Order: sequence, then C-alpha cells, then structure tokens
Amino acid sequence: MNINVKSDIDKLKKKLTNIQHKQIPFAASQAINDTAVDAQKALKVQAPKKLDRPTRSTINSFRVKRSTKRNLTGEVFILPWAWAYLKYQIEGGTRRASGQGTGVPVNARLNKFGNIPARKKGLVKKKSQFIATIRGIAGVWERTGRGGKTLKLVTAFEKSVQYSKRFAFKKIVGGVVKNKFNKHMNRRLQSALATAR
Repeated sequence: MNINVKSDIDKLKKKLTNIQHKQIPFAASQAINDTAVDAQKALKVQAPKKLDRPTRSTINSFRVKRSTKRNLTGEVFILPWAWAYLKYQIEGGTRRASGQGTGVPVNARLNKFGNIPARKKGLVKKKSQFIATIRGIAGVWERTGRGGKTLKLVTAFEKSVQYSKRFAFKKIVGGVVKNKFNKHMNRRLQSALATAR
C-alpha cells in the first residue's frame, strides 16, 4: 500500500518561505519513512490478534519500501510468498484447489501455529501414507494397526475453501498515516529548518 500525502505537503508549502521550501523534500521523505515504519509495527501487533496463530515468518513478512527526497513515495507491503495466502485473509474470497486439492488438516496433530509440524513440500510423509478417495473423502490416508488394515485420515482435500475478510491491512495502514504523518512531518521539518543554511 502506497503512502500518499501529497495534499498534506501542498498545504504546508503555502505557509513557508522559499528557503523553507527547499527543506520540504528531505523532511517529507523522513516523515513518510517514519510513518511507514509505524504502519509496519502496527501490522505486526495486529496480526496475532486478527489471524489464527500466525508464524513468526508471517509476522515478519510485512516490509517497507522507503521514500527518497526525489521520490516522495513510501510503501508498506507483504512479501510475495506470504501474500499468496494472506490475500485471502485480507480480501476474502474463494481459494480453489490445484492438483489433488487444497490440504486442510483433519485429525492431525497441529503445532501452536495451527500448522502440520515439520510440513514440507508434498503431503505424503511416510511409506504408510497415500493419496486416495475412500468412502467419498479425498485426502492423505495412512495405514495403521496390524498389517496396515486400519485406515486413518491424515489430511482431507477440499475443492475450494471460502475465506472472509479478517485482517484489515489497508485500514490499519491508513489509520497510521492519518494519525502519524502530520506529527512526523512537523517534527522532521522543524529539525530540518533548524539546520538549514
């Protein structure tokens, strides 16, 4: 999400002298970066409250692209690999299966983040596990008991999963911009003017 504060800066310019004008790009860039970092921190605080046990890597996927005095645009974004699944928490919608289907944990021991422990690429982890549709349920099954005669469902496959909006990414960032930018701009401009020549 881009941080656009052009209107705030334009209003400020009308009140300043020519000498003060020269300090605006530098002060504005710093203020935008301060605001972006505040937004990043707010996202990290809100993620555990709004998402279901997010991993540390998910929380750390919120990043900042800093502005410069020549390009007064800052950006708060999510790393692509995390966006691939967080977009459903942010925008809602239907996540459709690919290949064998979307793995949804069923009767599986989960870690504190709600994920299958040590889950790597691929869903079949043991020689006793296999993918099949049994009694109308498609998923990863495991042979247990004597001679492997008992079947246990490890992970069920759903053709699609419906998500509702849970994480108000834009609202969080927008709120920080509204509440913080002008304060940062005033502070940064005062500092720049104090050292202006």
